[in-house]
Amino acid sequence: MRPGREDLRPWLALLPSVGAMQRDPRVGALRGRFEDRQIDNAIRKVLRDARDRIRFRPPETEAGGFEPEHFAGRVATLLEREERSTAGFESEHFAGRVAALLEREDRSTAGDLINASGILFHPRARDRFAGKAADRASRLSLTVAAYDDDGRASGLLGELTGAEDALVCRSVGAAFFLAIRALAEGAEVVFGRSQLGLIDAPYDARPLSPVSICGQAGAAVVEAGAANKTRVSDYLGAVGDRTALIVTARPSTCALRGFTEEPAQEEIVRTGTDTGVEVLHLAGDTTLRPVTSAALPAAGSVAEAVRHGTPLIIAAGGGLIGGPPCGLLIGKRRILARIRGHGMWPAARASRHVRAGLDARLAELAGSDCDLENHPAAHMLAASPDEVGARARQLLERLTEDCRFRAECTVVEQRSHLTTYRLPIHAMPSFAVSVRAPGSRGEDLADRWLNGTPPLLVDCGRDRVRIDMRGVEKSRIHDVARIVRSGL
Repeated sequence: MRPGREDLRPWLALLPSVGAMQRDPRVGALRGRFEDRQIDNAIRKVLRDARDRIRFRPPETEAGGFEPEHFAGRVATLLEREERSTAGFESEHFAGRVAALLEREDRSTAGDLINASGILFHPRARDRFAGKAADRASRLSLTVAAYDDDGRASGLLGELTGAEDALVCRSVGAAFFLAIRALAEGAEVVFGRSQLGLIDAPYDARPLSPVSICGQAGAAVVEAGAANKTRVSDYLGAVGDRTALIVTARPSTCALRGFTEEPAQEEIVRTGTDTGVEVLHLAGDTTLRPVTSAALPAAGSVAEAVRHGTPLIIAAGGGLIGGPPCGLLIGKRRILARIRGHGMWPAARASRHVRAGLDARLAELAGSDCDLENHPAAHMLAASPDEVGARARQLLERLTEDCRFRAECTVVEQRSHLTTYRLPIHAMPSFAVSVRAPGSRGEDLADRWLNGTPPLLVDCGRDRVRIDMRGVEKSRIHDVARIVRSGL
């Protein structure tokens, strides 16, 4: 019989704290190779695994150092004497597990592409950012006879964003098409003219035209305002008897600069409420919760759109959320019920392995305080400019310490971006190592490094290449140095 919660408290109390682990000398020795964020995440994973093994392993099952028959009697005896034993629970014991975990993760990524292009979601690097936990769960779900999500994704999304309900679709395009078909077929959809640009999401094959999707779904598009300025009065003037939806979109492929004006999301939601028209917000690639990061620019999260009262929100499940590629429909229960009851919902629904992968990523987010924690691209998204600059200087030192290295190398300041569109709202301060080899074209160097092992993806110029260090983890700087030296 599995011990009760009261019986487990003495065992759980013996586990060291995160702070005690951080102060352990063996953990401190890892800081030369790995960044503090990686080490802290590994500590939490090891302690979380230890807690889970104590809680969920039956007493008769061996738990690799946590067998109840091994220490249950000792714990009971010492508690009777009002003593507390830490045998087998010292921070040194877990420090070894932390080191082993970091080494294992480092080996598992040894052959992965190193994205030093300055573009986080680069088309050639997209496979890596599907999320490690999500990828594991996706693979596991393919081996089971059936997968029933029993509303887990909806519940987790509600917990993270405050939404009433949610659906998971194959892609952002499929989610948008289904929403228009279910809510506005044969009716009109109002767009601000400044928001009619192509919509794109990480991992999508190509950007999509919202006007074309609306036409295919059987809805007519009505434009409001001018190309650079749209006011609430423009939306009010565009709404008519046949209007079913007002659609707002967060720019993903273009940016308006200069003499521009757009109403806030809450004003548009209020307009929809006043006119009796539902509002659909295309949040694009964003986080579920607001993120405070020194690098990632502030952007409207899904939770903020929910707080403003937006009835329906469409977001990308991959990208910044860190799950597998999919489209999320998030919003009010009455709206999602109409979409769920539409005949096209089964065809638009994400496959079971994608849903399992998303469940795994959402569970990670629910157990963390920040949406960037455990993200496969956290080293790029969460790193401060000082951390990136330190990586650049470390690479420069490794390259120039070899007297036979003839290339001209300098550290330069630049901007990294989320996508190849290089939008100003997605720009992050960064540092790069600029390499110029006499007699070699930049394109030739870039191709040579991309075909190496592991592949190195860089930003290519006419006569030099830039190795953007925001995309290079500290543990892989030695790999980059080796690739650059061997490729010249």
